Amino acid sequence: MSGTLVGIGVLQTLVYLAFIRFIDLYEREPLRYVVPVFLWGFTVAVGVSLFFNTLFQVAVSQISTMQVAGFLTAVVAAPVVEECSKGLALFLVFLVSYAASRRRGEVEFSGVMDGIVYGSAVGFGFSLAEDLLYYAQFGPETYAVRRIFGGFAHAAFTSMTGIGFGLVPWVRSPFLKLLPPILGLGTAIGLHAAFNLTASLFGPLAYGVLFLVLLLYVAIIAGWLAFERRAIRNELREEVDAGLVSPEDYAVLPTYLRRTRRYLRLALTGRWGEWFRERRLHAAAVDLALAKRVSRSGMRGEDERVGRLRHKILELRGTAPAGSGGARWTPPA
Repeated sequence: MSGTLVGIGVLQTLVYLAFIRFIDLYEREPLRYVVPVFLWGFTVAVGVSLFFNTLFQVAVSQISTMQVAGFLTAVVAAPVVEECSKGLALFLVFLVSYAASRRRGEVEFSGVMDGIVYGSAVGFGFSLAEDLLYYAQFGPETYAVRRIFGGFAHAAFTSMTGIGFGLVPWVRSPFLKLLPPILGLGTAIGLHAAFNLTASLFGPLAYGVLFLVLLLYVAIIAGWLAFERRAIRNELREEVDAGLVSPEDYAVLPTYLRRTRRYLRLALTGRWGEWFRERRLHAAAVDLALAKRVSRSGMRGEDERVGRLRHKILELRGTAPAGSGGARWTPPA
């Protein structure tokens, strides 16, 4: 193996991962969750998939030809095994996030964009490891082609499972909360199977299918960011009227470029304390807006979280009542 070629592939993957996390404009996911999910994809998910895919192919080859066994493994077994092994990481991080939300009142896995970030992270890790295995088996040309054209494939597939988990807090009925992850996993398996089927039958035409999948991926990201921007604008309007959020902050919060220019101006003038305080204040305000939006779906505990976030904003502004602790603050009627 060429160390240079492998290094370029690793760097490319890290750039992809940083990019996906970067475009989560309003509620960036913490690295303490993103990195383990990526490493799960690179290690556990690949190992599990390699074992079960091989087992399936060997079993089928006993009653059929190796060609048929390889085709069925690619089209039937691999999509199910690989998406389930990657999806397990999302299930675990969702459970950890849920436990943290009950303990600290911080929800780290809620909404479509969160699901896309975590789904992409495990997909990027899986894709890198899989491509290295292809390099060892088929040589540098195959590795290079897969790196150029396929780096986003697993990320896009598994993002559908991530979206399913991200939508759980937004579902009002407790009996329907299992439905989004199941539908998300089914969509991931279906897209993965469609890509592998096209690749098995028509070769390079599969990248046309992948292009359509990536268009869907981009459209979902753009749509959700627009939804979040609208939610921030709508949910914080009453907080401005109540005096919790200043009109100046309200003007910049829904727009990433305005916030960035404001932070840059503070940094360039050496006002680092103000820069740090404003970033924390704005993050809490965004959390408040999205928590209020989720509370409309009837998620248990969100009203309490809204109160804690309002109090956090008061503390950051230096106007929280003395000795109020975590007391809930509500805007005046």
